[in-house]
Amino acid sequence: MATIRLSSFKTTSDVVSSIANWVCPECGGRMGGHGKEFKCQGECQRDWRVFWESLFQIRITRRMSVGVH
Repeated sequence: MATIRLSSFKTTSDVVSSIANWVCPECGGRMGGHGKEFKCQGECQRDWRVFWESLFQIRITRRMSVGVH
């Protein structure tokens, strides 16, 4: 499983909210663009796709383990 490193002041829900609103959780820069939906266009240039995909994979795994479909 991928390791997810977050700044100490951000919760996972804060990061998800930022990504969903196209704002980089790391530097506050603009995100997005055609084919770059999860890539920061600001200072840090971080690609958040791995974080986003791993978060939703964890949710799916948890649902399957408790039998929720």
